[in-house]
Formats: sequence, C-alpha cells, structure tokens
Amino acid sequence: MKKILLSIALFSYVLLSAQTVIVDEKFEDKNEPVDFQYLPNSKKIVVYKGFGIGMTLSYITTRALSFDTSGNKTVLFENEKLISPTFSVTNNTFKAYDATNIFKPSYKFFQDNNILIVKNDALKDLNTSYFGRYDYNNVLCSVIDRLPNMSFDASFNDIYDFGFTNQKEKDKINFEKDEIYLERVEIKTNSRKRMKLEKPDLTLLKGELFAKQDSKTSFNCKLNGNENFDLITKSVSADFKTTILYKTTYDFEGKKIKELSFPLSFNDKFFMTSNNNGGAAIYHSTPSFQSNYNPSSVIKDVSISLDVLSINHYFEDKKTGDIYVYGIFSEKPTKKVDGSASPKGFYVFKFDKNGTKLWESLNEIDGKDFFERIHTSSRLQINLLEYKDDFIFSVSVNDFTEFSYSTTVTKSTGSISKFNFIEYNNNTSNLKMKAFVNNSYVSDDFKNKVFSQMTFVAMTINPNVVSYLKNVSKEGKKLYYESIICNEGIWLIQTDNKESYKILLFKD
Repeated sequence: MKKILLSIALFSYVLLSAQTVIVDEKFEDKNEPVDFQYLPNSKKIVVYKGFGIGMTLSYITTRALSFDTSGNKTVLFENEKLISPTFSVTNNTFKAYDATNIFKPSYKFFQDNNILIVKNDALKDLNTSYFGRYDYNNVLCSVIDRLPNMSFDASFNDIYDFGFTNQKEKDKINFEKDEIYLERVEIKTNSRKRMKLEKPDLTLLKGELFAKQDSKTSFNCKLNGNENFDLITKSVSADFKTTILYKTTYDFEGKKIKELSFPLSFNDKFFMTSNNNGGAAIYHSTPSFQSNYNPSSVIKDVSISLDVLSINHYFEDKKTGDIYVYGIFSEKPTKKVDGSASPKGFYVFKFDKNGTKLWESLNEIDGKDFFERIHTSSRLQINLLEYKDDFIFSVSVNDFTEFSYSTTVTKSTGSISKFNFIEYNNNTSNLKMKAFVNNSYVSDDFKNKVFSQMTFVAMTINPNVVSYLKNVSKEGKKLYYESIICNEGIWLIQTDNKESYKILLFKD
C-alpha cells in the first residue's frame, strides 16, 4: 500500500513540475477575459479583459494584464474603454479604438505609460492590410481586409503607422497597373506624409515563363521594428520546379535600401501552394467565426483559393538574419497555381542574411491514408514554429477527416525527427458567436474538451501536455483549449468560457 501511495505521489510531483500555472482566475461581471496575445520579444502573454457589446462580435476591453514565464503579473492598463487592442511589432506600443465615441472613434496608442491620440481622419483611406496580421503563434499572416472586431494589422511601430494608396490616393491597389505610395502617419503629431515607391520589376514575376494563375500578381510587407520594412513578391516557373522569393527593403522615406532573392529549385519534385499564411486565403463565402488574433482560424467548409504568394512562407531569425523558406511539394505538377495537387512532403530551405543557400531539407510524409489523399491545397494548413531553439513543422487538415502531422527540424542542419501523427474530429456545434477561446475540434480520448488544431500539434510534441489533459476531470462544464508554441515551450489556455480560465506553461 505504501508503494502504491509513493508511486501516486511521485507521479503527481512529476506531472505538477512539468508545467507552471501562470494564472488561474474566475470570470467577473464586466471583467471577463476576452482575448490574449503572445509577445515574443518580452516572452510574455497578455490577457485582455472586458465585456461583450450586445449582439455584435466585438468586445469592450477595459483592462489588460501581462504575465511572464514565472507568472509575475503586470497591469498594462485599466478603467479604459477600448476595442481591438493590439501590440506593435516591437511589443512596446499598442493600438486600439477609443470606444468612448463608437460612431467616429479615434485611435489610442499606449506607449511608455503615455497615451497618444491619433484622429480617425489621419488614418482614413489607408490600406494597412499589406502588412499582414500576427496570429496567436506569432506567424505573420497575409490578409485582405479586417472587420472592426479583429486585431489591427501589423502596420505600426513605436513611431509611425503605415499603409498604402494608389495614384488617386485610394486604398484599392492594383499592383500590376497602379502606382504605389507609402503613407506614413506619425503617432505623436498625427502628421501624414506620402511617398511614391519604386515598384519591383514585374517581368520577374509574370509572363510566359511563369506558372498560370487566376489571381492578379500582388505583394506582402513585413515591418522590421523601427528600422525599415520589406516588400515581398514571389514567382513560380511554368514547370513548377523553381520558385523565387524576392525581398526588397525600403526605408521609411520610401527609398529602396537593398534587394535580395532566394531561389528554390527541385529536380524531380514540384512546388505547390498550401494554406501557410504566406499569401492571403481568399474566401468565396463569408466565414462565420474568426478569432481576433488568429486570422487563419475559421470554419474550413467554405471555398478557399490561394495565389502565388501561398507557394511558401518564410521565417526570419531576428538574431542572425537567416531566412528559412518552407512549403509543400507535390509528386506531380499542377496545371496552374492553386490547381489540384498531389502532396508528397514538405521542404525547408535555409539562406543566410545575404541570400546564400546554406542547406535544403526535403522530407516525404508517408501518409497514404491521410496526407496524400488531400488534393485541395488550401486544406493543408502548415506552420514552421520556433521551439526550444529549433523548429516544429506541422501540417493540419480539415477535410474528409481531421488530422495533424508534426516533426522537429534542426536549425543547424535541417535534419528532422520521427513524424508524429494525431487524428481528431471537427464538431462545429462547439463554436460560439464569440468567446474567449473559440474552436471546434474534439477527440474521443478527451471527453468534454474542445481544442484548436494547434493544441493537437502541441500534444504530439510534448507528452506532458497529453498527461495534463488526461488528468483534467471529464465532468462539469465543457473546457476549451488553445495553444501557443514558442521558444519558451507551450503556453496552454484552458477555459469553460463562462466561469474561469487558466493559463499554463509547459517548459519541458
């Protein structure tokens, strides 16, 4: 009997030491958690609190708290009335609608304990969507537009807010035909400056030598803190054996600083698109639910098309400047961009900051019952996430069934570990009009629990997450889970969306 009790005690100790409880709180009236955001620079998680606005999808945010990896709490603001507070790419400034005048709101920028007001007119007719939007896992996602309840685009730093217009000073831009102007709004003064950009060479992107596509040629941008920004374009050869990622860097006066190209090529494989957030997913019916900080988290039963920007995505190492380009390859060429495909595996190409290729890693996924049965590329949701100084590559699918593959990719060599696989189901009846954590995926192994697909990925890479979830009671209210995979480990958000929430960090 003593041995049994000792075994139980040791198991409980191991289970408890495997994770840190960052916060465990009850909901309060008019002060419930409404969203969260991970800050990679400070390695903190922010919880926004407030209350819902009637029958809309929006919340009024009144308070924000940040928690570090030890659970130490900092109050960022309180007694405010804001909509969609969003941190900048520097993690030092955040932007929100001032909800005290909801019909013509100004913008509040919080910075160094100061509040800076930017009037609505200063940001009028400004297309910020080209700068994308960061999701929960800090992946920069290409977007087309935003609704008022969504987080703001990643278009601002500690000094300016940016956007684009065409030659007619309108925010609708045809990249192939229009002139492009960078619009820069200074946060402190509200002053706005307009500068014409030198466009990238379109002959490098379209023509007879390149793959056919239904969508028009376009671009993305990435704001590099308070220093400069990159304009990203991509090309794919007509035989789908070569693709080139072009990165053109501009200063904040709109002047070109440098141009780099990152060529990728195959001998006996073919490039194909995937839902990797490198290009915008174009929905042909309106998604019913979308999370503030997860632009790719939507019901997947709508028709989605992808453009050439979705041929791959890239991760840039902030310390070294190294570029990791990743995507899916096919065993047969498609007839056009986003055509019916035959996925065979994934690739990662590593380049240094000057564009020199350091290694390439091509890896087949042996999944004839699952992976290779997917022929619609938008169904393949892929990620390359930093995890303990290496990468986790994952592909998740919502199609004839739902499943995820994952593997570790070593930064130094590109070698991979054994593939992990997990199958689950999508039950959209779990979705709500709005909720702190809103997702729909379930498994018979975890009764009365609802997960995001990235939480299933988290289960495949850290067995302690599975052990914890199996020890959470199956009784009581249904629990919802979201995960953030990052260098510190795995942040797990747990809530019943009614009475309480908990955030844990799995470091081991």
